[in-house]
Amino acid sequence: MDAPGSDVEPATARHHRVGVNALGLLRDSLRVERTLVAPVAGAITAVPLIVVFVVGLTLSNVTGAIAMAIGAELVAIVSCIAAPRLSIPLAMIDAAAMSGAVLVGMSTVSVPWLHVGLLVLLCFGAGLITVLGTTPGAIGSQSIIAYVVFGRFAGSISSAAHLAGFVAIGSLVEIAALLVLRLPPSLRVQRIRLAATCEAVAELARGSATGSAIAALAVVDEAERALGAPSLFGRTDVRDLRAILDQVRRVRLELTTIAGLRVRLLERLPASVDELRGARRAIADVLDEFAVALRTQHSPSWSAATATLEAVLTTLDEHDEPRRDVLVGQYVAHLAAIGGQLRSMRALVNELLADESSTERRIAPSWQRAEATDWRGELTMLRDALATRSPALRHAVRLALAVPASVLVASALSLPRGYWLAFSVAVILKPDYSTLLRRGVGRLVGTALGATLATLVVSVAHPNLEATTVIVGLCAWAAFATWSANFSISIGFITALVLTLLSTSLHDPVSTALDRLLDVTLGGVIAVAAYLAWPTPSRAGVAEAQRDLFGALDDYLAHTMTVVASQPVDAAALIESSRRARVAWARAETAVGRSIEEPNATRIDPTQGRGLLAVGLRILRATHALRIEAERGARTSTNEPMRALANEYHVALARLCAQLDRATPGPPSDLRQRYREAKRHLDADGVAPTIASHLDELVNAINTGAHLTGLTTLADAP
Repeated sequence: MDAPGSDVEPATARHHRVGVNALGLLRDSLRVERTLVAPVAGAITAVPLIVVFVVGLTLSNVTGAIAMAIGAELVAIVSCIAAPRLSIPLAMIDAAAMSGAVLVGMSTVSVPWLHVGLLVLLCFGAGLITVLGTTPGAIGSQSIIAYVVFGRFAGSISSAAHLAGFVAIGSLVEIAALLVLRLPPSLRVQRIRLAATCEAVAELARGSATGSAIAALAVVDEAERALGAPSLFGRTDVRDLRAILDQVRRVRLELTTIAGLRVRLLERLPASVDELRGARRAIADVLDEFAVALRTQHSPSWSAATATLEAVLTTLDEHDEPRRDVLVGQYVAHLAAIGGQLRSMRALVNELLADESSTERRIAPSWQRAEATDWRGELTMLRDALATRSPALRHAVRLALAVPASVLVASALSLPRGYWLAFSVAVILKPDYSTLLRRGVGRLVGTALGATLATLVVSVAHPNLEATTVIVGLCAWAAFATWSANFSISIGFITALVLTLLSTSLHDPVSTALDRLLDVTLGGVIAVAAYLAWPTPSRAGVAEAQRDLFGALDDYLAHTMTVVASQPVDAAALIESSRRARVAWARAETAVGRSIEEPNATRIDPTQGRGLLAVGLRILRATHALRIEAERGARTSTNEPMRALANEYHVALARLCAQLDRATPGPPSDLRQRYREAKRHLDADGVAPTIASHLDELVNAINTGAHLTGLTTLADAP
């Protein structure tokens, strides 16, 4: 027996742990998140695929029907990955990339050295663009799929262009349908959980000072779990919901602190508690309004409860009495902080509901339009990804070696459908080990289920073309409806869909299904071996990316505050700071997304990681909006309160960077008080109220970041 503390793990324990992990992966691959099943969206996404397949069969062009259906299927898969909605430019890039890959693959297959050389370059590029996000990475993988699947057919340039045209047609039909018909996604369960959280915190505000906050905490945790599903990561609507949850969590903590102050004040100054009771009631009423808005997905007027709360807070702010007692002053400071958080929540809820309105076509805010056209940021990220420490570079090299190697293995083993081996390596090999295992096991399980289903249906029922069309439609609907709910089941239906499509031109479905299963299994082995040969370090660059994010935001905000204060600023430096901030946020999102997919023992805290991303995005949005307002003329003169506020922003963001860098963060910040002083001067000078609104949002977002990282504000300090 090994001595306690030995570095050597007993073989029996090691085998037990491996067995448990394997069973856990298998169990997770079959777990269905029922709340994420989307039958309506699945049906709408599947319709174009069915239409192009039927049109191809009607024209007696089976090859064209299959090619169009596969083109539509691949775009549909990217739309599921890019939920809640796939941008049209990215969709067009996907269609062009797949069509180009078909054209080049078919045209060069007769020249093996050229064909394999271009495949190496394609795989390297596909691996490198994963630094831009999940959706571009998926487009790269689909380009590889089109190259190896259709590239196995030798043909002239004209025949290659003919088949590439069919793929393009299927892709464009799917894109058109997504543009015209796709319903906005429903996160009904997540909204209900968040609404319940608002109601629970509202009850906490109305309750007695000695009441327990455990019940509210339990509801907050339920909402956290509902928004923490891996399949929801990266969705813009979920980011806003998470930002709202972060604010509600902070309100609960502020109310808990206030409850402690109330107990002490009841003993010393009971009259002051009665005077402050109206603010707590107004807070509860506003939270109830949020709950109604989230449940019904309609923005209320925000009139009565919000106006009451703002009036009470204004009165308390102007009153001198709270300053005469430390406890009352702290009470008022916490109420002011809650007021700021609720204002931020109101803006987030309004933006969320406006973005997902199915009856209005909104014009994107100016800052979104400006950022959407900034291609230099993507080019900078790609350039930086070429660094030897970059996880994206490692993934690109692994992909560029593993996929061509799988082509050679398939040729050496004389696999009847060896292109599926390269296909499998391309879709299973991921930048991080956890995702590779989880997706690899999920794809293997799904392929086994789908191959079995397709074999039974095709070999037993012997469907004619009409029945085959019905089966294809049902499989497509089920695959897209379950994509977010369970990857393995969705892949199973996609496998059944592909095999059913191929059954229209192949006559041995059992052999085809077995070949597919064998290729996926062997492809998984090659993918794992390639990753282990040059693995990506766990937690690679997460803290560094987060620190760089808030450092870049600090620089951008400093330039913007200079513009707001009517001081000269270098326009080129301002634009460059904006670009750096956006690039830094994208890098942080990639790093956090990769890390939360790692095993629990090595990954970062998902709540903090997602929360800091939401905070960074809020700071970026507010700074963009502040800059645009200032450039339109909404400025103030240089004065001491604004200089103090600008400096306090810098101090607070520098403390965040130091905390993330595990350095000494310095003394607590007093952002809220500095903002209140600056707002009085802005109001006195007649500056547009939108400036104060954006400054307020910056205070709320930065303080939320401080809370997430364990920092205290001056009001919280003992």
